[in-house]
Amino acid sequence: MFRKIFISFQTIAFLNFIGCYSSEVISKKEIDEGTQQIDFHQDISINTKDYKTYHFAANQYQVENDSLYGNGLVTKLGSEVPFRGKIAMDDILSFEQSTIDAGSTIGLIAGIVAVGALILGIIFTATISDAFNPD
Repeated sequence: MFRKIFISFQTIAFLNFIGCYSSEVISKKEIDEGTQQIDFHQDISINTKDYKTYHFAANQYQVENDSLYGNGLVTKLGSEVPFRGKIAMDDILSFEQSTIDAGSTIGLIAGIVAVGALILGIIFTATISDAFNPD
């Protein structure tokens, strides 16, 4: 019985990794048109024309004179290598930023607490029932 409870809690705990972050892909065209903006206080991933992906931590990059300067990692063909330098804005295809989704996080935590309380209530009720009605 405790094994089933443990597996149930593990399943619910695994759901904690879903919904807390949302990823937004911003194309270079949207930035040029002014319809989207980059939040420079968050981590960013950049996809370039040469099929490389650059990852920069928050406050480790800046945009000046049509180039992005920063310290981060570059990924190509599955391997990551430290990167320090600049990337021309003309070479960038898209930007990707992950943001915390507070509404989903609060809902997910409330759901986990509610299900946990329900399971503990059922266990408590079964224990009391067995104490008063032994077989």
